[in-house]
Amino acid sequence: MPLSIALSAFDIVSLLAVIGVLACALLVLPRDADADLRRGTSRVLGGTLVLMTLASFGILLSRTLELNGGVWTTLFTDMRIALAVTHFGHIWWWRAPALAVAWAAWLWASRRGGRRSLWIMLPALAAIALTRSETGHPGDHGDFTLAVWVDWLHILAAGAWVGSLFGMSLAVFPKLLRMGHTAVVPGLRIFQRLSTLSGIALAVLVACGLYNAVTQLGGFAGLWTTRYGITLDVKLAIVLVMIAIGAHNRYIKLPRLRAAAGGAAGDSGSRVIRACARAVLAESLLGLAVIGATAALIHAMPPADARTPHAMSSVADHAGGKTMASPTLPS
Repeated sequence: MPLSIALSAFDIVSLLAVIGVLACALLVLPRDADADLRRGTSRVLGGTLVLMTLASFGILLSRTLELNGGVWTTLFTDMRIALAVTHFGHIWWWRAPALAVAWAAWLWASRRGGRRSLWIMLPALAAIALTRSETGHPGDHGDFTLAVWVDWLHILAAGAWVGSLFGMSLAVFPKLLRMGHTAVVPGLRIFQRLSTLSGIALAVLVACGLYNAVTQLGGFAGLWTTRYGITLDVKLAIVLVMIAIGAHNRYIKLPRLRAAAGGAAGDSGSRVIRACARAVLAESLLGLAVIGATAALIHAMPPADARTPHAMSSVADHAGGKTMASPTLPS
């Protein structure tokens, strides 16, 4: 179980990170952004694609070990069987072409130096996010249901919010901090665009999260009477702290940065940029904690599912949260 949770967390981190860094490249950075800043963001985007590729294999590894009882000697044979005969495998096959498209778009953008081809990555990443939703709790009772699509939007919104924080911390702010006082004006434009993106993504995230919580808990009492609900409480508490930091950024730090760009001393602007970078880094670290809680929830039985005969008679697919009728693979 700890390995399954760790690999699920790795998969979610990599997925949110690649979505977020792509959002930074396309929506946060202005078209006329510094060339070094764009190249750095592109390199980080490539790194997240590497992580996404490794995570996809890791989840398949974890899923196979769950189904074959932890037998390593027949692992690769059982992987092929898992891909061929299980619902999880049929869904996971779609990751391969989606990853190929994402890699091709990134390589094309890296060689050409433009960002137009990066837009091709969006449907590829959306397809990968859908495989995550289809093999999670929302897909337990049917493919392409409302619950699946809501969870899919939830993942995309989380990527645009939390993932963009990763992109800012890894690619954007390090460059802005090296620029010194000259980073104030471009930093203001970037921070404004990040704040707008985060606000929109957060609104979608809250709406989808409420729907997921209601459908999976089956009642508000589950928030304090079940282990699933208590884990969800921890996750929500961390999210509220992140929202508070984001609100402080929008209503306190952004006006200070705007004032510095309007004529305040360069050192003052540099201090505000550093303060913004620290706040975004803190949000990023809290985002990792949220992802850890999410991975734990994926491998727990939601109270609403535990009450249904279907859920009680099936075996949990811990690698993706999907319930399957057959617990083991032939060895």
